Amino acid sequence: MPTSFEYTQNFTGSPSDVFSVLSQEEFIMAKCDATGSLSTQVRVSQDIDSQVDTLTSIRVLPADLPAPAKSLVGDTITVTETQVWSAPGPDGGRTATVTVEFSGPMGFTGTLELVPTPAGNSTITSRGTFTANVPFIGGKIEKVAAEQTQRYLSAEERVAGEWLAR
Repeated sequence: MPTSFEYTQNFTGSPSDVFSVLSQEEFIMAKCDATGSLSTQVRVSQDIDSQVDTLTSIRVLPADLPAPAKSLVGDTITVTETQVWSAPGPDGGRTATVTVEFSGPMGFTGTLELVPTPAGNSTITSRGTFTANVPFIGGKIEKVAAEQTQRYLSAEERVAGEWLAR
């Protein structure tokens, strides 16, 4: 049974400022480095007409998984994350679809919502589901992935805060 996931990040800055940072190739490389990536490839593209931005990162990470799952993927796992962001709304807010493909029998699909706060800052709420197609231990793998994703998003929030303060 898929594992639901929801996590909210807080950023100091308007949605436009936050997205400007989050969509820079250099920032994406920095956040991947901060989360232990052994190697990272990044591609950022924008459709000028629709103002839709696509952010893709491919990173190789140490496989920090329970032993039975680690035997399925080996010592490392390749993670391909694709975010397809809408054009900004009048308040600078945006939404995105996000897919994460793992080199093992696992995936994540969901949404991201970047919105302003009343204090003039921003939040991004990530919502979705992890699905591991592994009999008997799939739920355990999904829970580990959800915990690691929370740590990844927390690191992204910290690194973005440093970049926004520049």
